[in-house]
Amino acid sequence: MLKELLIRVGFAHIALPILGGRGAVLVFHRLGPPQADLIFEANQRNIVSASTFGLLLDALAEDGVDVVTLDEAQQRLADPRARRFVCLTFDDGYRDNHDLLLPILEARRVPATVYVAPGLVDGTSPLWWYALDEAIAREPRLRLPLPAETTIATGDRTGKQRAFATTAHVMTTAPADVRAGLMTALIERYGVDPKVLAARHMMDWTMIRRLAASPMIEIGAHTLSHPPLATLTEHAAAEEMAGSRERLEHETARAVRHLAFPYGSPGTTGAREAQIAAALGFRTAVTTVRGNLDRRHAEARHAWPRHGMGPADGPSALRLRLAGISNPFHIVRPDR
Repeated sequence: MLKELLIRVGFAHIALPILGGRGAVLVFHRLGPPQADLIFEANQRNIVSASTFGLLLDALAEDGVDVVTLDEAQQRLADPRARRFVCLTFDDGYRDNHDLLLPILEARRVPATVYVAPGLVDGTSPLWWYALDEAIAREPRLRLPLPAETTIATGDRTGKQRAFATTAHVMTTAPADVRAGLMTALIERYGVDPKVLAARHMMDWTMIRRLAASPMIEIGAHTLSHPPLATLTEHAAAEEMAGSRERLEHETARAVRHLAFPYGSPGTTGAREAQIAAALGFRTAVTTVRGNLDRRHAEARHAWPRHGMGPADGPSALRLRLAGISNPFHIVRPDR
């Protein structure tokens, strides 16, 4: 209600020329209805209904904001006379990107970039957030190496939420061997099947090739196995980025020129990762740090911010973000 009120009184209109920068990148993951088999808000908030997505596109058109490719965004950032813009990006490679997103983009003639992590598609890199959701939903307690063996009661809602948050923290901050041990425990002790999860949630390679063939979609790299890159050595992080591009180019016969860092938060991605992406020749690399794009991002192309969009984010929330207000109490001031 507060967001609606701020829009009605013209707050976004006032803030836009001061705080709005020159454009923005929006990050989505999935389109569709809520998934009945996912119990945690952390997983549900990555799903935006197709109708809400349509309303966001309508709002952009009404406001005269162009939806452009990442390459076009680079050009506009370098041109002070260019119109304001938004880039649409989708992370991971979910099945609904093929079933729902592709028809919408082609019908509206709107471009987007879909960042794909090949390991998530193959099931060789488990969708741990769904594996964890599945195990916690049905077990009264979990015994997991975090890294020490720890038993977590999950019999009630509070316990389940605590277990998810605790384990998710390990999966995004711990070294690779700890993360691997945790996943092995989920698979061997609680019957989680990564291949089944991949088949249920992710596109297959035929679908990805169909997206790559569309003039409305560009496939971007999202590393091979979707790790928190800051936990890896520099060499391993570079292999993740370059290996993702190599596999995607092999599968799609299309150049892969843009990168999204997994998780993309300050704890998982930093200056080192941006430098690696630049050295590998990616044209842009995106984070999940909130903010708009301004003049400096024409050169600082390997740590672009993005605004995350969730199921409750309608046109008012979008307009506030594009005006430089990620929420009514948090102002992002661009550095022009």
